[in-house]
Amino acid sequence: MICPSPAGRWRGAKYTGRLGVCLATSGPGGIHLLNGLYDAKLDGQPVLAITGHHYHDLIDTFGQQDVDLDRVFEDVAVYNTRVMGAAHVENVAHLACRAGLPAEEELFRAAEVLNAGRRVVILAGRGALHATDELESLAETLGAPIVKALLGKAAVPDDSPYTTGGIGLLGTRPSQEAMEECDTLLMVGTSFPYMEFLPEPGGARGVQIDLDPLRIGLRYPVEVGLVGDARATLQKLLPLLIRNEDRSFLEKAQESMREWWKLMRERASRPDKPMKPQVVAWELGERLSPNAIISCDSGTITTWFARQIRIRRGQMCSLSGTLASMANGLPYTIAAQIAHPDRQCVAFVGDGGFSMLMAELATEGPVVVEAMVDPFEPPLPPKTSARQAAKFAKALAKGEPNRGRIALTVLEDKVKEMV
Repeated sequence: MICPSPAGRWRGAKYTGRLGVCLATSGPGGIHLLNGLYDAKLDGQPVLAITGHHYHDLIDTFGQQDVDLDRVFEDVAVYNTRVMGAAHVENVAHLACRAGLPAEEELFRAAEVLNAGRRVVILAGRGALHATDELESLAETLGAPIVKALLGKAAVPDDSPYTTGGIGLLGTRPSQEAMEECDTLLMVGTSFPYMEFLPEPGGARGVQIDLDPLRIGLRYPVEVGLVGDARATLQKLLPLLIRNEDRSFLEKAQESMREWWKLMRERASRPDKPMKPQVVAWELGERLSPNAIISCDSGTITTWFARQIRIRRGQMCSLSGTLASMANGLPYTIAAQIAHPDRQCVAFVGDGGFSMLMAELATEGPVVVEAMVDPFEPPLPPKTSARQAAKFAKALAKGEPNRGRIALTVLEDKVKEMV
């Protein structure tokens, strides 16, 4: 058999912390798993995929649905083999899940770097989702703001006094400024892909914690790499750290963050017609239950999810990170509801993604809320440089049919913010 929603089954791993499992038939059934398996691979989620095959005596004889899935899965799988019999299954299944922890001397080296820093920034990703208390203790000790990669949005709640929110084009101005001014960067459970938003190489000392040794130093050159689980590693590292009594760097970030939330509230309370998409995201965020699980699609809608929906302690959220696969929001939510049937599970999706997989509505019977918003509201960086503005204008002028409306919307937004 093939799962009714192959796109959703492995995504339960993101919301349970356990191994995701999916089952498919031969040929097109196995091929149909690829998009989601690549999504899992690029976001570092553990998945066991089991597929069928043709009758062994008909393999490579041009039979129906005769596809060499061994070769098809070669790139997406860490471990890939053909099961040759019932007794073989248990042996190969045990080879799927192995991991390790950092050596003690490396912990002391990391502590030396962090204790020497005066302006430390913590960059937390999806590998730190289960280390909320440890991250806040770390921030308090080092006087360090916590910047969050998008998959790490729930690593600490958005109303935590230690976080400056997201980073990158979908991030916040306080996060970008903290990165520009830091002298030490601690990366925890993240391989945030946009290096242009990190400090210049050599501009800050680096320490990284990651379960995957291949990701150490992948985005930023680090002096110390600690291979291990984020929470367990931080618990061992914290006793070695000395409290930074100079709180000025953290306090500056906190003041900047208060101004940022004030701006987000203003954008989310405007009575414009058609309605601004920020309003929908903000109002949804304010109405989520305390233990809600929200899944977001890829695209422009991701901007409003990242900035306007404030994730609180006890809530969970996710999206397709590195792959940025389209139409993932609804299958993610179905998987979340199966994994947590007693919790409110919400799909925050755009019209494009919804139309691709709206047949999935036949699975859990959810409520659909359609919001008609301003189609000319562009997602812009939190801090726009003159070069970015020029490139934006050039892109509009090259042939965007609605360039006049988009430019006017941007101008109106800026004028209203200034007033």
